[in-house]
Amino acid sequence: MRTAPAGIRLVKEANNPWYEVTLIEGRNREIRRMFEKVGHHVEKIKRVRYGPLTLDVPPGKFRALTEVEVDRLRTVCNKPMAAAKRSMA
Repeated sequence: MRTAPAGIRLVKEANNPWYEVTLIEGRNREIRRMFEKVGHHVEKIKRVRYGPLTLDVPPGKFRALTEVEVDRLRTVCNKPMAAAKRSMA
């Protein structure tokens, strides 16, 4: 299976190193498969961003999106503001 290129950066070098992985498209278990292919076992994955949104809320909690975040999502989705308001009515 071919996917879009991923960016990988070493964050912490140790016996159990930490990497920052940036995906354009996230397929099921893509990170685990990439690392297994080069002989590295993935113990834990923590998602810190989803598109333009920073995931800054503890697990199990939520918060309302700000107007800026909603605008960024609309921009990413290429959905004009007027069309979005009509669909909400």
